[in-house]
Amino acid sequence: MQERIGIIYGDTTSTSFNFASNRQVNRLDYVYVIHEGRKVLAQVREVRRISKLSFEKVFVEDTREEEEKISAAADVIGYNGRNGLCVPRTPFKQGDDVYKADEEIVRDVLGLGKKGAYIGLLKDMNIKVYLDINTLLQKHVSVLAKSGSGKSYAMGVIVEELIDHGVPVVVIDPHGEYSSMIHPNLDEKEIEMMKRFDVKPKGYGSNIVQYSPGNDANRESIPLRLDEINLELGDLMDVMSSKVTGVQKGILYQAIKEVRERKRIYLLEDIIDELKRAKSSAKWNLIPQLEELNDMGLFSADPTPIDELVCRGKCSIINFRGIPPHIQDVVVSHLLTKLFEERKKNSIPPFMVVIEESHRYCPERGQGGAISSEIIRTVASEGRKFGMGLAIVSQRPARVEKNVVSQCNTQIILKTTNPNDVKAIVASVEGLTAGAADEIQRLPIGMAIVSGLPINAPLFVEIRVRKSSHGGKAAKVVDEEKRAERRFPFRFGRQ
Repeated sequence: MQERIGIIYGDTTSTSFNFASNRQVNRLDYVYVIHEGRKVLAQVREVRRISKLSFEKVFVEDTREEEEKISAAADVIGYNGRNGLCVPRTPFKQGDDVYKADEEIVRDVLGLGKKGAYIGLLKDMNIKVYLDINTLLQKHVSVLAKSGSGKSYAMGVIVEELIDHGVPVVVIDPHGEYSSMIHPNLDEKEIEMMKRFDVKPKGYGSNIVQYSPGNDANRESIPLRLDEINLELGDLMDVMSSKVTGVQKGILYQAIKEVRERKRIYLLEDIIDELKRAKSSAKWNLIPQLEELNDMGLFSADPTPIDELVCRGKCSIINFRGIPPHIQDVVVSHLLTKLFEERKKNSIPPFMVVIEESHRYCPERGQGGAISSEIIRTVASEGRKFGMGLAIVSQRPARVEKNVVSQCNTQIILKTTNPNDVKAIVASVEGLTAGAADEIQRLPIGMAIVSGLPINAPLFVEIRVRKSSHGGKAAKVVDEEKRAERRFPFRFGRQ
């Protein structure tokens, strides 16, 4: 049965209207109007309580009113037509009834399916929101928010869903926080919330494998090795930590040239030995850097196979915790290049690559340089043709290259307060209005605006609880409970 909640009044357009109500109406509620024979969905933008009570009358009259009077402004979303979402071409009529939207019309108009990656519940409605997995891989996704707003938590939800659907995932993890996904989520507060989201604790230890460049930084990880055979000058220039002068560059080039003439297959150690035979004293600034690289074990004659990283149902985490930034940059550049080449040859299955702290690896022009920027731009523009999906995650949207963000057709936006970041989000995300800037800054933790394909309009979604443990929680400086226990041991049954 249709639930009538108000009547249209005042001036209207084909995209907005006001309605009066004598019952409770909340901002962001979904409503519909029967217009030209169709159920047209709209969303409440603003709610006002109307009263005749003036400031002067407060002190002389009874302030209780017999009847609640509400005025609400609604923005039209549209109706599901033959070619998708349609918006009426004529203004709405004064006096028409406004009804509360039920699950059926909301799902139909917004294009909410019942399968795919389950990310949460539609705000104030018990409707599960699913993202189409093919669209995620083919059209890319961005997760943007300020630090502490839940961006990594939300990305972890998507990674869980991809693993559950057998989609291979490669995660570029600067802080090593995704490794916690091997454990089930046993947080007491979140276990209680799982009932509402219809999920259960689950660890992904059988699906997740950690890799890390070098030998010592992350001993719980499998060493990630880059191909050492027949290194070129550019390969070494990328990974050297200090600046190399023109003279030093010439010496290194000559050493590589001479060792190449003598050996069909040569390694980094061969280049170092050849460099030691050089007559110029400038070699002594180069040799320690190359020996450091050699000792680190970043390069190997037995490199990590690409098809080992990308397997159905497997999540490969590239753990960069403790790795110098310039080495991270090099590994991302080399790894994504190899992954893209192998995917173009169809030698690995379609997969998703997740780049955390993406402003480090594809910074906006003027915000620093990174050699990995070029391949990330290429994947953003061409990866969809070959089944290489890209997920950009950042706490500084203004510092991520705009061309990369604009290539992401699905956006998950959590609370952001920095004016430059908010401006960058509104400018690069389709479907967001100028008024969305205020909404982005007011979002509570855990609430997200989800926009883009295959959804027909921006949605306010409460991100579901993680099944697996979240490793991105901020460390407690002071544990108040333990502090109290030390001060008052008798209260805790200890002496």
